[in-house]
Amino acid sequence: MILLRYFAREIFITMFAVTGIVLVISMGWRFSGYLENAAAGLMSREVLFAVMAYRLPGFLELIIPVSYFLSIMLVHGRMHVDSEMIVLQACGMSTGRLIQMTLLTSLVVMVMTAMISLWLKPMGERQVEILLGDQSKLTEFDTLIPGRFQMLTSGKRVTYTEGLSDKGELAGVFINEYKETAGNEPRQAVTVIADSGRTQVDGAGRRFLVLNNGRRYQGKPGEKNFQSIDYEEYGQLVDSGGSIKRKKRRTAIPTSALFGATDASAVSELHWRVGVVLLIPVIALLAIPLARVNPRQGRFTRLVPAMILCFVYILTLSGARTALEKGSIPLDLGLWWIHGLALGTTFLMYRLDWMGEKLNKLPMPFR
Repeated sequence: MILLRYFAREIFITMFAVTGIVLVISMGWRFSGYLENAAAGLMSREVLFAVMAYRLPGFLELIIPVSYFLSIMLVHGRMHVDSEMIVLQACGMSTGRLIQMTLLTSLVVMVMTAMISLWLKPMGERQVEILLGDQSKLTEFDTLIPGRFQMLTSGKRVTYTEGLSDKGELAGVFINEYKETAGNEPRQAVTVIADSGRTQVDGAGRRFLVLNNGRRYQGKPGEKNFQSIDYEEYGQLVDSGGSIKRKKRRTAIPTSALFGATDASAVSELHWRVGVVLLIPVIALLAIPLARVNPRQGRFTRLVPAMILCFVYILTLSGARTALEKGSIPLDLGLWWIHGLALGTTFLMYRLDWMGEKLNKLPMPFR
């Protein structure tokens, strides 16, 4: 029991440290993408941290298993280099006992990953869908940032305001909009400037931008027949560019709804969620022989090949999920064969490791 606590403490401390580092890097990279969308007026700043919080389980789904595999490699590698493993083996600890303790630690990681993959991630993805669905209904005037030019996703309109009050009143408004023309003729440009503005909803529920004290220019670039109109009040219909109908992502489907489904997309998603949990004991078993190094070689000797092997396992599982969804792999076969190949590779690694031990015990002339 003391030895199990020692192994578990070392492995989990290393795992949580690696998970924290990789999580910060991954979420920082993803958050920069959301910041770009917010700066472009495609997303409200208020929902940025909410979206990142709901996306957190999706990041942890694969970060935790990979960090667990890396922690076993680092801890076991250090114990081999420091000759701790040699001392433990001399005291009677067999490879079977080491496997047993490692699998006991993998049970904790399996429970954590199962909660994330089967429950927390789908729940978070559903909330993200709701938030992004609400964001797609916003106009550029809902996401305006004072002092910055913002463009619609269609690229047909650019809006700028010098100031924006808490009540939604605009100051120093500039709007430039292009209208499509037939053939290769220059597009017609409509430029509107105003001292102030506000949004207003009529009885039919249509939303208008009401501008005050400004000027409207209309014409084609390169031509002299521009139309210029001064106005005291000017109303323009605000169009969000059409509400984008978002297809419900399979990652947002509750796990309970996936059981019994016959659709290829649902079956592949269920196999993936279960497969992420099942790969944990497999990579735990795989890490034991890979982490066994000679003290003179160093603890990082096999780290890179081991990580490549782990990523090949995960990428193969991901690629098989895509093939299963497209119908290239029969639904009855699923993704179980990937785990079978990984177990076969693990058995081969133990076999090679056992043969290496037998070879080292032979007298020098027979090696």
